[in-house]
Amino acid sequence: MTVTVLGSGTSTGVPIIGCPCEVCQSNDPHDKRLRASILLTGTKHVLIDSGPDLRQQALRAGVTQIAGVLYTHFHFDHLDGLPDLRPFTFEKTANLTCFANEQTYKKIREKYSYIRERAQHSNVPHLSLDLFEGSEEKGYAAFSIAGLTIQPIRLVHIPTAGVLSTGFVINKTFGYLTDFKTIHPDDEKYLFNLKALFLGSPIDREHVSHIQHSEALALIEKFAPLRGLVGHLSHQYSHNELCELWQGRAEPAFDGLEMEF
Repeated sequence: MTVTVLGSGTSTGVPIIGCPCEVCQSNDPHDKRLRASILLTGTKHVLIDSGPDLRQQALRAGVTQIAGVLYTHFHFDHLDGLPDLRPFTFEKTANLTCFANEQTYKKIREKYSYIRERAQHSNVPHLSLDLFEGSEEKGYAAFSIAGLTIQPIRLVHIPTAGVLSTGFVINKTFGYLTDFKTIHPDDEKYLFNLKALFLGSPIDREHVSHIQHSEALALIEKFAPLRGLVGHLSHQYSHNELCELWQGRAEPAFDGLEMEF
């Protein structure tokens, strides 16, 4: 299995439009952070999220075919590249399958109701949207796609607003948890002693809907992966500054990072 970071940035991306800060003006390619997305490669490619930078990310990574999409949640920086899935369905007779929790499923159906169209010449992506098997209350069952075993992880993104998110553990090896404040305690058992654990944490201060860097480092210490990574990064720190601050306790993710498992 190969894991490729297509985007390591938070909702604004980095550089932020019009921002004069040193990170946004940096010439270091590690500081160019598109919106968060991951590419999994088993027998075929699988996306985690389709954010607004999907077209640019797919062209940059040379992605021409995908077997499906796993959605973490419904916020625009993780969802709103959905119309750019259309080229992946041009030559397909079957629909491209996407997976989501019930909350995200409903939001996608509301926002992109036209994906139900099946007209032969319809100018929309031909998608099949499926729910994860199970529930938020009882937990989700693992499932397989493209030779990969996917275990959904229940997360709470914005506790005060009831916004949920879903993380994933792939092949009992790689964990990807972004946009969350809490992890369901019954799902923590899937997170220990992985080969790599990737956590989304934009900034190093208290936030209503994200863990801060110190919390990410504490979770990496708790779950003890062989490799800990932190992404969904803002322009608060440069890549080099984060390497210096974390002193090997975790690595800052960057666009184009590839990991083989």
